[in-house]
Amino acid sequence: MVYDLEFLKNFDGNILPSQINISELVNVIEKHVSQFRYYYQSDNPKYSDLIIEFTNLHIPHLLGLSKRHHYNLPTYQAREIIKNLKNEWDLEYLRNGDEQWFAENQDKLVGVLLLYQLLHIQKCTVLTPLNIVNTSMGWRFKRDNVYFVILKSTDDREYTVELAPMENSSHVFIPKSLKINDPHVQKCSEISLTFLKAERIKYRKKRGKSRK
Repeated sequence: MVYDLEFLKNFDGNILPSQINISELVNVIEKHVSQFRYYYQSDNPKYSDLIIEFTNLHIPHLLGLSKRHHYNLPTYQAREIIKNLKNEWDLEYLRNGDEQWFAENQDKLVGVLLLYQLLHIQKCTVLTPLNIVNTSMGWRFKRDNVYFVILKSTDDREYTVELAPMENSSHVFIPKSLKINDPHVQKCSEISLTFLKAERIKYRKKRGKSRK
């Protein structure tokens, strides 16, 4: 199986997590999904224009490769995790390090491969929990500062990416978490979110100190 742009556009979620090539997954997400800013318009008057910024540093957390979810990684630095996933750590290595991680997070591997469709609002539903943050169903959204949720349904799963405001910003959001079959979204209000464009994030190179 070739992991490329056409694969991401047409992926239906029908794959066994145990058969996913983790290196290919990270490389195709880095090439076509992460390191982008996504621009949208919504029918929510307070957030009529919003941006989602998705970088490589978000990938490990969405895969559950954090101290809270995988207990035996030699590093939890996101940049180092990405580097190792592309070059040295395969799925067998991750499973051997913490078998419980795979049992609890295997569906997130499939969910990450659906991120292209989620962020391009490709046959997705967009919801906001802002109407329930002060209820028992909304306490987790309030705790995690989640403002929007994008949901993608397959034959047997519902994948949701949760979005929280970037620090010091009111209209730029980042992927906070990836959930599977989350019952809390049932009480969220649906909104219309229209994808406008995606732009590659460009970083300025740091200039070295000039010599006298």
